[in-house]
Amino acid sequence: MACALPEQSLSKNSPKNRHRPSKENWRTVKLFITSYNDDFFSEREVLRKQVLPDLKAWCETKKVRLQECSVKWGGRHPDKRDMTDLEKIQTAIENCYYNNVMPLFINLTSESLGWIPMWGEYDDEMVEDFLEAYGLLVEDLEVMYGAYREDNHNSLFVIRSDTFLESVPEEEKCNFAYRARASDRLQEMGYKITKKFPLNRFLQYSCRYKGLDSKKRKPKVEVDDCFRKRILDFCKERISIDYCGEFPTSNNPYTLSKQSQNTFLKRKSAMVIGREDILDKIEAYITHEEKDVPLLLLGGPGSGKSSILCKAAELISSKAQKRQLAGCAGGQWHVFYHFVGAVPGSTTLEPMLKRLLSEMEVTSESSMPKNLEAAAQMVCSLLSNPNTKPLIIFVDALNQVAEDQAALVMSWLPRKLVPQVRCVFSLINDTPQHLTLMSRETKPLELQITPLDMQSRKGIIEEMLGRYRRSLSESQVEKLLAKESSENPLWLSVACEEIRLIDDSSVIDSTIDNLADGLLNLLEQLLTRFEGERGGHLIVATLCLLESSNAGLLESELRHILGNEATLMPPSPFDEKEEKETSEKESVKQSGLLTECKWNRVFSTLKPFLRPFGESTEGRLDFYHRALSKAVRKKYFQKPEDAGDADVDGCADAFYWWHKKLADFFEGVDNVDRLVEEYPYHLVCLEDKYRLAKCLCDWSVFDKLYHEEFSSQLLVYWRKVGSSSEMVDHYKVALSALEEDVAINEELLSIRYEKVCRVVIQAGKYLEALELLKTAMKIEERELGARPYRMVELYALMAEIYDEKLKLSDFVSPSQLPDLRKTITYGRKSISLRKQFSGNYHRFKLAMSLMRLAFSLESWEACGGAPEMTGEEALAEGNKYIDMALKIFQEQLNDMGHYAEALMTKGVLAPRGSMEQLKYYNQAMDLCMQIYGEYHILTSRLYINIGIVYEDNGDYKKAYEYFKKWARVSEEILGPEHPKTLRAKGVLKELRYRQIAQQLGEWDYEEHGHQSSANDDDDEDVDNGEIIDYYDDIVQAWNDIHLHGDNNLQAELNNQDNNENFPNPPVREVAMNASNENNVEIALNGSNANNVVDSNVANNDQDDSSSDDSDINDHGALMNGYYDEDRDNVDEGNNDDNEFEDNDLSYDDNFEDYDEQYILHLDNEPVIDEFNVQGLDYGDEDCEIVEMAERDVIYNYHDNRYASDRSDTN
Repeated sequence: MACALPEQSLSKNSPKNRHRPSKENWRTVKLFITSYNDDFFSEREVLRKQVLPDLKAWCETKKVRLQECSVKWGGRHPDKRDMTDLEKIQTAIENCYYNNVMPLFINLTSESLGWIPMWGEYDDEMVEDFLEAYGLLVEDLEVMYGAYREDNHNSLFVIRSDTFLESVPEEEKCNFAYRARASDRLQEMGYKITKKFPLNRFLQYSCRYKGLDSKKRKPKVEVDDCFRKRILDFCKERISIDYCGEFPTSNNPYTLSKQSQNTFLKRKSAMVIGREDILDKIEAYITHEEKDVPLLLLGGPGSGKSSILCKAAELISSKAQKRQLAGCAGGQWHVFYHFVGAVPGSTTLEPMLKRLLSEMEVTSESSMPKNLEAAAQMVCSLLSNPNTKPLIIFVDALNQVAEDQAALVMSWLPRKLVPQVRCVFSLINDTPQHLTLMSRETKPLELQITPLDMQSRKGIIEEMLGRYRRSLSESQVEKLLAKESSENPLWLSVACEEIRLIDDSSVIDSTIDNLADGLLNLLEQLLTRFEGERGGHLIVATLCLLESSNAGLLESELRHILGNEATLMPPSPFDEKEEKETSEKESVKQSGLLTECKWNRVFSTLKPFLRPFGESTEGRLDFYHRALSKAVRKKYFQKPEDAGDADVDGCADAFYWWHKKLADFFEGVDNVDRLVEEYPYHLVCLEDKYRLAKCLCDWSVFDKLYHEEFSSQLLVYWRKVGSSSEMVDHYKVALSALEEDVAINEELLSIRYEKVCRVVIQAGKYLEALELLKTAMKIEERELGARPYRMVELYALMAEIYDEKLKLSDFVSPSQLPDLRKTITYGRKSISLRKQFSGNYHRFKLAMSLMRLAFSLESWEACGGAPEMTGEEALAEGNKYIDMALKIFQEQLNDMGHYAEALMTKGVLAPRGSMEQLKYYNQAMDLCMQIYGEYHILTSRLYINIGIVYEDNGDYKKAYEYFKKWARVSEEILGPEHPKTLRAKGVLKELRYRQIAQQLGEWDYEEHGHQSSANDDDDEDVDNGEIIDYYDDIVQAWNDIHLHGDNNLQAELNNQDNNENFPNPPVREVAMNASNENNVEIALNGSNANNVVDSNVANNDQDDSSSDDSDINDHGALMNGYYDEDRDNVDEGNNDDNEFEDNDLSYDDNFEDYDEQYILHLDNEPVIDEFNVQGLDYGDEDCEIVEMAERDVIYNYHDNRYASDRSDTN
């Protein structure tokens, strides 16, 4: 009998082994499938036969080895279970977590079973009742704890619906897990597991009973299709992210948004009648090869702009897919469309721009711009880059973009589009967006929406009334079309809706006569009719609730709110105060749903004017057209022109009433997604700062609004509460309460501290962030074993905070060496840990850390170095790091955009003014032009850097040309009033460059005036106080710098005659990369440690950093034993209000003791040198970095140099 030999026992030369691909470097993924022992037989069989084979085959393509294990817990006969297998499984799970590997869990359960309660989450009595009811052992709980860990994002909870049990014969129901009192008690206390994990980690499925298996007498069920697909997709996604370093392209927010937009497009485009002439003109614009400006589709409300744009986008998309669209040289058009206001969140500009970048594949999830300004700059570069793939952009209702973002229309849309880009926008005439675009020198094309022709109007009448088997006589049609407003498609549609309700044909003529002219007038007439109908108060309330909502309301939500009819409507302004207060109190009482009969009456009345999202019973409802929204605001929320005081009070009360009604409702909803979408919005409208702060400190809300790079919406809400210091104080209280919660484990606590720390950094409160991060690190090291996959992120974050802390000063001097030392130390530690992880995500993070660390080392050299590392050694080390970053970006990631940025960084590290520096800048510029085009922030930084090289060498005419380009590009991508643009223009106003401009005939005397040379000296330093921050960072410069460049370059520059008439400039700061935003200037000659030179660059803007009493010493000891009491050894009497004064660097000492008192993992084992680097090959450089990081640990522990630094300064 033949048997299979173990893989390792096969001879290397055996034929079987010779053809087998080597799996030596493959990664292993462990998958645990948990389920109740006496149930889920069919589900386990589907997983074994259908899901796992497909998943294993997919894993093979990723060089991943999948190992599955079935975990069966509980059962009717716990005494008969074999404990040996359970112990082995528990050991395997613990080994995964111990080795910093996050295993996958598929947890099968049912509505009857619920979830397994853990010790500490519930009373011991409840846990014991559950164990007894379902036959669980204590060992089962220990195993399932691994599946329920909150820090493991690789667990999916698959919940079977109990509805199928109705079809199961009574005598066979015993084959399924029964509903016990123990599980009911857990569910009565609330669905804690749904609060513990996000909703996307839950899958609820249904099944059909198929009887008992004829052989084994086991129950058989047939699961629905989503069961297999959802589990397979989840496993693939988590393996891709955690084990392969990839990011999924499906199920991301941009894909989901596109699907919603596509649904709107299909529905809206089907309603277009006629308009062939306008559609032909749009296609002609797209296929014309010489159009470099956008096309604006202009018209009033209800004129059909959206429908026409939808139809055009549908036709153009279809032709582009079939390659039937002319005007694209050799490539295929990509069609992007966005309909503002069509779906929830579509009025916000940032998601739209990021979706465009995602669809065009110009950025990955890891490199996606983190805020609106950065996204706008990248899109501007995309649309002006000659290498961009052929692209057509349709944006409907551009004027409905959120008002606070209207000014950014210019920033993301370049003045001149490249030949292979077309933009078609619809908007209302004379709106701010329209006026902004028309104010440009290169004005866009305009296409006015013409009134409907008679044939199209008749077609709309026949179509609208034909749906209800109604028609008009020829004379009635003529009478209706004689109305001036009948040329407006929306007016005509509303008019037809009014006419079709008339049963008595004899009054149709008078009804037509009484139709108000003007769209808003007709809609107001419609609202007045609603008020007089049966149940009119419910109809009006529905309209007011929809108008007050942030993004529409679910039908179930409307029915809950409308259910309390007694206190539904706002009281009259003439009511007594006591009656109002009683009404408000009654309004918050719980009531049942509005009856089905009443809701059907409301919905049938409003259905023609509402737009559903999804199924009508569960989908979101909103106004079909914003004109109805405007009419509701005008009638119920705004003050009439002839209103008295009572009417004014009534309008204010109505606004307050409906927002409070919605705020009170959403305060208690369980659906976190809907709560986050609506509740904070209404609290902002009510200016209810107390409840808003409480809401933002709710961890489920925090998790929804949190983003690792930039939590923009969360910070917007906090600004409505107050200053950033208030935000920090609120979160400290929330974290203290979290520590006192006995049900919270240390893993979750550490993660909470880290996330809050990142938000505080984003708010610009670096000192407070440092305090929070130290607590997170101490919890991780003392309680959780300093797991590398967590420590790498904490180290990187610590380096970032110290780097940001350095930016609080105008200059870098030797007094900042302690903080710089920590920045470098933690950067090295992060890099050493990061190199053990594989995948593109970690490679990208590693390369960015290397680039950031290279700048820190350059700053070290600029400060003159220190005994443990001289300036020359630091510069040499920095060059090694940037070389490694270049290698990763080019060879492993093929990320040529960041490779260009790294080349520029390499140039910054080169001797200033040298041929070597110019060479790197030019190489970076060539790549930048190919990838981003001229209008990109990196191009702007390169222009200034190249200009500085020529300026350093005395070639001012050449420098002038590059500074002109710098100013032009800055104005294009940032706008004319941006501080960086003003800074660039200020350089061109300096005496030497003004003289050059006058010689070349380029000086604009009308703009700048005839300035005499007597004032030249005063104008020399114009805008020196402006900030070059964000991407245009500043490195150190010696005022007495000498050229160290190539002699040939020096000789060539010295031979130029045009330089002798211009005075020598002060040394200009070099623009650096986005990862290191220091604005610094060093001490004179680099050696005089005590004589620092004030920078001519202002402080970076910090939110509240200079105005709040936020000195870290004022906060007291933090968080129940995790914060070190020894840090309070600073002088308590020195509490200046302004913690960032230039002459007060005492804050450097506030954190000095941290590295001495808290050296992670030092006494137990080496942190660095045991790691096995996988997936990355750096040769001998690996050993050097490990040695440097290990040296840092030893050095910080045995040397008290920080303390001696303090005593020296004092």
